[in-house]
This record gives sequence, structure tokens and C-alpha cells, in this order.
Amino acid sequence: MRLAEKFTPEVLIEAPRRGPAIPNADGTKALFSTSTHTIGGDTLQEIRILDLSTKGSHVVTANSRAHDFTWLTANSVAFLEPGEKDGVTQLLITKWSDQDTLFEEDSYVAAVFPGPVSSLKLKSLRDGSVALAVVGRADSEGNLFNGEAEPKKSSIRVYDNFNVRFWDSYIRPQKYTIWYARLHSSSNEGGDRWGLDGKLSNLLPNNPEIEAPSSLKDGFFDGSKAFDIAEDGIVFTAQDPSNKDPLYRLTTKVFYTRLPSWSGQYPAAAPREIPCYQDTSRGMYTNSRISPDGKMVAFLKRSVERQQDARLYVAGLVENTGAMVAGSALEVYNMVTGRPWGLIPLSFEFMDNHSLVLTAQDSGYITLHRLKLQPNAIPELIFKNGSVSDYWPLYREGAEKLLVTSSSLVESSLYSIVDAGGKSDAEVVSSASHNGAKLGLSPDQVSEIYFEGAGDYCVQAWVVKPRDFDAKKRYPLCMIVHGGPESCWNNAWSTRWNAAAFAEQGYIAVAPNITGSVGFGLDHTERIYGSWGDYPYKDLEKCLEYLQGLPNLDLDNAVAAGGSYGGYMMLWIQGHELGRKFKALVCHDGVFHLPSFLLECDEPIGPTEDFQGGPYIWNNLSELEKWSPAQADLLKKWKTPMLIVHSDLDFRVPITEGLAAFNTCQALGIESRFVNFPDENHFVLKEENSLQWHRQVFAWLNRFAGIEASTR
Repeated sequence: MRLAEKFTPEVLIEAPRRGPAIPNADGTKALFSTSTHTIGGDTLQEIRILDLSTKGSHVVTANSRAHDFTWLTANSVAFLEPGEKDGVTQLLITKWSDQDTLFEEDSYVAAVFPGPVSSLKLKSLRDGSVALAVVGRADSEGNLFNGEAEPKKSSIRVYDNFNVRFWDSYIRPQKYTIWYARLHSSSNEGGDRWGLDGKLSNLLPNNPEIEAPSSLKDGFFDGSKAFDIAEDGIVFTAQDPSNKDPLYRLTTKVFYTRLPSWSGQYPAAAPREIPCYQDTSRGMYTNSRISPDGKMVAFLKRSVERQQDARLYVAGLVENTGAMVAGSALEVYNMVTGRPWGLIPLSFEFMDNHSLVLTAQDSGYITLHRLKLQPNAIPELIFKNGSVSDYWPLYREGAEKLLVTSSSLVESSLYSIVDAGGKSDAEVVSSASHNGAKLGLSPDQVSEIYFEGAGDYCVQAWVVKPRDFDAKKRYPLCMIVHGGPESCWNNAWSTRWNAAAFAEQGYIAVAPNITGSVGFGLDHTERIYGSWGDYPYKDLEKCLEYLQGLPNLDLDNAVAAGGSYGGYMMLWIQGHELGRKFKALVCHDGVFHLPSFLLECDEPIGPTEDFQGGPYIWNNLSELEKWSPAQADLLKKWKTPMLIVHSDLDFRVPITEGLAAFNTCQALGIESRFVNFPDENHFVLKEENSLQWHRQVFAWLNRFAGIEASTR
């Protein structure tokens, strides 16, 4: 990429976007994806191999249709791509050597699957073959479903339960399941070539009521995070098949299925639920994993009653009449280590058979920790640099290392080799932006503040200044409110709500982690329950009071913006005194009428979460109306010019919420604008649409803040 003098929306859109770095078996190479868009042109998508010693990389393929890349062996790569026939999927394999460079022509088709599949997982078996697992839909006969092969003559959809749509798609009647097979190699004149033993087998042919893995919803979530494979079986999370209550539609369970044979010669055993010892509560299970030796499973559980409190569980795989089965799972901090931890695990992987590597939200960072599964152990911090997004054990030269992918508010992608014992400093392997320098950014732009909140607690906020900040000048404040509300502003890169992009327009951008934010203790998160428009709103008032004491801030020309819950907050402050403190507002996908929104949303608010008394109008009308921006007395107070952005495919906060807010502004004579993307969902992701989003948002804010338009 070329060096940028100034970080503009155009630079943000055209900057290469890298995926996580995935090491091979001997720890010498890593696989990663990169996507580079040219404004007004095409998007170049590449898969590259990175040499972890020389730190150079070269292209595996620039096939934009390829997906699910993973290592097959230490020097060969497997990936999936759509086949020539409608709906089929091909498994391709390509080999690497030190003497040549990988080219697409070197790839060969190892298998053809008769329908769409994804979430490819591979694992070497003791006999030299390789276990393969993918995720795809099953038809009514238990076969791999291919909707493109038999197009429907009518577009009708019929539903008899609450599972109608999710994120940006309507839910199909064919459920997801896990498919498995075995790959074997054979030698010929061209060297070893891999092929499939037989065909894909359905892991759950006799359990059509179970949909697995639970996290895969039409491509929005990565299904590979919800299941894992080993020599003798598969562990996975699945939607709770016994649930009939819409309030509990997100509850899941974790299962283990024993596999006598990966080739499908013998059928898989019936799935067995793994119970949690002394905990029968409903919950959401995630991150199911199997230890390297195949003798232990682990997962995270969030109870319905405390959805932000993830608990870590482990269960042994014990031999029973010659077969490996899972016993009850033990809560790690209570029953294994015996010591509580102040942080909440976000994700984990097995480092070895006796320890885990975990990430956690920690005061605006996502940090990496090592936990030994033994009495009195506590997670030890091994990496804190921005926010960790991915990590893989890296075994080489007998040393325990990790290949870590992270980012920051100015660094778009960083690959580091980290000592799993925390005894040595991290080694930087590759920085996409040279710590922001290639993008016209610098770490010196970023700082953080703490101020007193609405109660007996402090609130943290990130502060980002322009790169050319002059201490003799004053800059308008741009307050950015995050969504969730159980989310946070991390020291992490984003192509959507990028604080540096706002700052480079000429603002001092402030991103506060108000009540409801995660990573600052459960009390700070759960304080928002029954208080959507109370503590968070008052925290923003307190933030503005604190900022009055800081130099260089022009509060007379302050503006504010927020998305999702942050959009709700823009509508909420419109009807309150705080709304008059800002010259302009931007509401992206905000909630206007809370009671009806809770019935329209694709994802339910749980029975005890967020609103005391539940989310139903007929049971809790007064509480829901209390926190709704659409109260008549509040609407009459709206005055601040507002830009409203809402997209047609947003099923999380349906577009009618944005239209109602815009029509209210128009009816009240408030200067306002409505921006719509017919092909976007809750997020604006397409590059050219994202560019227009930034141009519209910045033009609106700059106009009222008195900032001249920035140029490329």
C-alpha cells in the first residue's frame, strides 16, 4: 500500500484488510487473507503465505470465490470454492515448497460436495489420514441440501414458530448440521495427492431436531467457532431442541458425538449432552473445544439470568465400554483452580493438554492470558497490545509460542509471536500499517481519560486527536456512543466506527465506555438493566462536564453520533437537555419506539435482561414506555439537526424505526436527512457504500460544527 499523508475515508476504504495469521504444523509459515479495494474499481482478494523467519509473503491464490483456507499438512493448503454446477462446493488442495511459489494452476480438486458447505476443519489422524468436517444444510431425508439445484417456483415462506428471520436473512426450513469424511493420500508421478474416502456423512442423521453448530446463521457467524474435531469424535454447541419459548430462543446446549470411523464406514454414535455439574440453568454455550490428546472438552457458558458473565467449564472424555464419552463439566474457577478471576473470558484455546490460552475484555483492551488447569492457578497475562482478535499455538524449536493477531485504534493489523510463558517480549512479525504510519496516523494521537460517572463509579473514555493537532488551537468535540448496549469501545481497529477517521476530520473524538459497557466489571455492565436511558445518559452528561475542564476542546460546536444502542441514545438525548448541547446528531440504526421494537427485533431480549419485568408490552408496558424515545412529551422537545441512517436489510433494528424518527423530524420542522442503503444490514459493509456512509456522516457533522470539508 502507498503511504497516506492524511487519513481520510478514501484511505480507510482502500487500506488492505487482513484476516488472522494461521500457522502450519511446524511453525515456520502462516496463512492469511487480504482484501484490497480500489474506489470505483474492483476488490483484490488474496490468500498469502507468510514466512515467519524472513517475514516475506507470497500469493497462494487471488480467487475471490475461494474461502475456508486451512493447512492440510506443513506444506500444503486446502480450501473451498463453489464448483461449476449450481450450488456444489469443491475442495481444492495446493502444495508449497521452498523452491517455488504457489500459483492457482498448481491446485487440484480433491473432492466435490453436492451442496454448499463451509467452516472447513481438518485434523491429522494416527494412521496418516486426515479428518475433515464442514457445515451444510440437510434436507428432509438427511442428505446435503442444495437449494440452487432445485429452485422454488414460488417465493412463499411459511412459519409456525418464532424462528422467522435472523440478522439480514429469513430462516430456511432446512437446518444446519455437521458433515464429516476422511481424506487419504496416494502417490503418483506428480507426487502425493489427496482424495476423499467415500462421501460426506451426516453427523446427526437421526436427530433432525438438533441444529448444529448453533452459531452459524446464513454466514453471519463463523460456524467453526462452535465445534471441534478429534481422533474419536466431535464436540459442538446446538440450539436447545427442547425450547419452545421465544424468550429463550438463543439458549443452546453442548454435545459430544463419538465417531467409530471418520470414513463413515460405521455410523456416528448418538449425540450426548454434556451437563454442567451442579448447574442446570438454561444458557448460551460457545467456544466448544477438544484438548490436543482428545481426552478433555471445554466450553464457555453464559446463563440466561447473567448473560454477560461467561463461565469456563471442562469435562473429561472417559472410556466407557471401549468408547470415549463425556462426563459432567466442572466450572474451572470453582472446582479446578479454586481461585476466582476478576475478568470474564471472551474466548479460549487449548495451549496443550494441561493449560488454556484465554482472551478477556479488560478496560478497553482485549488481552491474552495463560491458565494452567491445576489447583491455585490463575490466568497470567502474556500479551496486552491493543486488542487480540485471533491466536494459535506455535510449536517450534521446543519453545511454546503463540502466533497472535491484534489491532489498535491506529494499527489495522499486527502479527506477533508471543511467549506463552510470558517470559520474553513479543516479536513483531508483520504490521500492516507500520503502527499507523502508512495511513497517516500515530499512536501519539490516542489517550484515555477517566471521569466520575452518574454513581459511585468511574467511566473510561478513549480520546483521539487529529494527527496535526496544534496545542494552540481548539477543536470541536465529536462524542461517539457505542452500540450493544452490552459492548464497548476497545483499543481496536474498525472499518465502520473508526475514531481516528472522525478525529482526522478536525475533531477531538471522545468514545466513552458508559454504563452497559463490558470489560469494566460486571457491575458496570449490569447497571444498565432497567436503566437504558438513565445511568448511560447521565454518564454522558458527566463526560461533557469533565471535558469542560480540558484545553483545546470547542464544546460550543460539539456534535455526537452513535449506532444501534448508540443510535437509540441519539434519539433519547434529542428529547432531553443534553440534546441541546450538540450542534448536530447522527443516528445510525437507532431504536425509536421501544415497546414495538422488542417484538420486531430478530433477536429477543431475555426475560431478565435489560428491562425489569420482561420485553412484552402486555406484561411490562409502563417500564418499556419509560425508556422509549417516542414518548409524546419527549418528541415535542426535539430540536437538534439530525442525520438518520437506516438500511433495508437491518432485521436487528428494523428500518421502520429509522423512518419513524426521520418523519418525526420532518413533521416538527427539524433540519434532517435520511440516508438509506437497500443492500446493507445493521452494518454498512460494502466498500463503496461504506465510503458514501462516511461522506454523508462527515459532511453533516462538519457543516454544523463549522469544519471545512477534508480532501484526500
